[in-house]
Amino acid sequence: MTQDDGLKIVKIEKENEDTTSIYFTGPDMERFKNRKPGQYASIRVFKDGAWSAPHPFTLSSSPKDETLRMTIKRSGEFTSTIPDIEPGTPVQCAGPFGQFCKDIGTSKEIVMIAGGVGITPFLSVLRHFQETRADNAVTLFWANKGPNDAFAAKELEEFTKSLNLHVIHVFSRVAPEDQAALTAPAFDDGRPGKISHEYGRLTQDIFLRHIPSTNASFYLCGPPPMQQTVLEVLSSFGVDPGRVDKEAFVFSPKQS
Repeated sequence: MTQDDGLKIVKIEKENEDTTSIYFTGPDMERFKNRKPGQYASIRVFKDGAWSAPHPFTLSSSPKDETLRMTIKRSGEFTSTIPDIEPGTPVQCAGPFGQFCKDIGTSKEIVMIAGGVGITPFLSVLRHFQETRADNAVTLFWANKGPNDAFAAKELEEFTKSLNLHVIHVFSRVAPEDQAALTAPAFDDGRPGKISHEYGRLTQDIFLRHIPSTNASFYLCGPPPMQQTVLEVLSSFGVDPGRVDKEAFVFSPKQS
């Protein structure tokens, strides 16, 4: 494949200080037309006359979108270069891969638990639900250090206008004197969803306050230590860790 045969960056969008979304499309999009929400792909970027090594990221766009979107947090040498990529840059993309969130639309009650940029597969699912006017009851816990890390907060608030979506922002580093300013908006416009705020770590008390039923379908995406803690907490009040669908990249593409 040459740099002219596949896909090209068409847009760069800075989500916050550490997180950037890239959008790309091109003739090679045909392979992605049947992708599922929550899947991931591996990209190589053409820069300085050479292709980068492959790196896997979630496809955070809805499967119906005409462009592919990846939302990437700066965490190393390659990801630190993402904000500086120029539109028009060639990209090779292998995929889609993964079974995370497979058949999620068939579950009537869904609990999503995300840590940081682990929100990305759930954004893909919710963008899909928004487009398909899904009526699933969704409870989303999103754990971040503070409000500035919750880059998709406004979009999630918009989703609550039409989806049966309860978003619980869990902030671990917000001082008590600042918490009053983050009270959830009072919705009185008949929307089906809502937003709540909690402070500290994800605990049994927080889950007990907001999880509608332990019989719901559970999905978990975030750093390994956070996942382990969440599974232990869920297990403590009757949710079998074995039936929690967990995201972990296991793909190791060959370089060519």
